[in-house]
Amino acid sequence: MSDFDYWKRQSKTALFPEVDTWQPEQRRFAGKLLIIGGNKGAFYAAAKAMETANKMGVGEVRVLLPDSLRGKLPKIPEIYFAKAEASGAFGKASMADMWEHLAWAEAVLIAGDLGRNAETSVAFAEFMKHCDKPVTIARDGVDVLIPDVMNWGMRDEKTTLFLTMPQLQKLLRTLYYPKVITLSMPTNQLIETLHKFTLSFSLSLVTYHNDQIVIANDGVVISEDINDTEYTQITFWDGKIMARSAVLSLWNRELSLEKVLSRAIL
Repeated sequence: MSDFDYWKRQSKTALFPEVDTWQPEQRRFAGKLLIIGGNKGAFYAAAKAMETANKMGVGEVRVLLPDSLRGKLPKIPEIYFAKAEASGAFGKASMADMWEHLAWAEAVLIAGDLGRNAETSVAFAEFMKHCDKPVTIARDGVDVLIPDVMNWGMRDEKTTLFLTMPQLQKLLRTLYYPKVITLSMPTNQLIETLHKFTLSFSLSLVTYHNDQIVIANDGVVISEDINDTEYTQITFWDGKIMARSAVLSLWNRELSLEKVLSRAIL
């Protein structure tokens, strides 16, 4: 492999021990996290993210689900419902509830399980264009939002995308980025591409390729062998690491995002 000064490798020892992973002593400094996800047939990712955030000790968490799930879940104080479209997913009818909870939040996690619905895509595209908080996007939330990335990808607040390699391909194509991502490309070529891409676009990216978890932000790229973490190829996408990233970002707002993301995967 080639060495680049912008490429850092993390092992089982944290590269950036200055990242605070302990709950702030005062709850009011522990952050307010809004988790959005689910449709009438699925809500696992949002539930996993809520469980993780609460275990970490986030100050307050709210989970916003479509009201097609009302009655299918036990009554939990942190769970709220937005009016769903006829399909049972988020849509235009959900927007008022989404704005209300966004005003309360300090950060947002779009956890996924949103379903493939045109009205859902329109609603979340509108949400992102006007969202003034840091956002983490995962699972099919990425698929829902990539088609409109031209309209929200350069917003002032930081956006972190957890993408599979096919989703990364789609992102670069949508932005007409002049580099092709392939599933067979060597890791060092992926590293170089993400370095240049994140210098051009204000997006933070986390992906998985060749047994490596790869993080890119502002031109800095960090990789770690997944075998040095608690995750597998399957559990990496279940919502836990995304919630960890969102919570640690609330606790370490003064640090660069790639440092926080690298600490979240350990």
